Amino acid sequence: MTRHIVFANRKGGCAKTTTAVNVAHSLALKNYRVLLMDLDPQAHATLSLGMVPNPGVPNIYTLLDGGANLEDVIYPSRIANLSIIPSSRNLSVVEIEGPCFSADEHRLSEVLHSKKMDMDYVIMDPPPSVGTLSVNALAASEEVYIPMPMHFLAMEGLAEMVRLIYQINAAWNPGLSLGGIIPTFYNKNTRITKEIEGDIVQTFGEKFLAPPIRQNVALAEAPGHGLTIFEYAPKSIGALDYDALASFIDERH
Repeated sequence: MTRHIVFANRKGGCAKTTTAVNVAHSLALKNYRVLLMDLDPQAHATLSLGMVPNPGVPNIYTLLDGGANLEDVIYPSRIANLSIIPSSRNLSVVEIEGPCFSADEHRLSEVLHSKKMDMDYVIMDPPPSVGTLSVNALAASEEVYIPMPMHFLAMEGLAEMVRLIYQINAAWNPGLSLGGIIPTFYNKNTRITKEIEGDIVQTFGEKFLAPPIRQNVALAEAPGHGLTIFEYAPKSIGALDYDALASFIDERH
């Protein structure tokens, strides 16, 4: 059975795309067939795999617009077992036109679940906002993982994301649930990190606290070279942390 996972946070700068890309690669290294879906008009996940968004080829925009079938927009990456549906800058139109463009909040779900997919994982990277694209991704997924930096302002964004998950669950997707909360830009030696971790465990339970992603300059450098952390610095703490996170997600099943 294909697992549909979305990494989501309504606030930017939380390492959401970095997490989606590197978890996808780590799962592929574990011999899972993985599809990475770039739903962000900024196309950072596409760029992180060394691909340049090309409006002349079928992409996620043409899929949502009904101009292409699912099989037409899936491209193999240079990484074994990892395919991608690339983004398009035209996706910004979806956020502007909203449901009038994408039919309804179930547009992506209808496309993904209309036929059996030869994938173990579908990983979605929506934009850092609560708009049509993010709602479509949540409505099409079963598991949500929320990356969040360890500072108190991020707790507000976490609370808003949890409320959104409950709203999507009640209105459109009863199979949607919180998979885990991922501490990013992690420094275990700071008091604020310990306090936020304690708040997460107290509120959600320890099983929802995912392995943290420590601060690591290689993680910031890798996308600029169009590489994942496993290609750019496979022995870095960033690679170790994302491998541990991917194992956590895999075992959650």
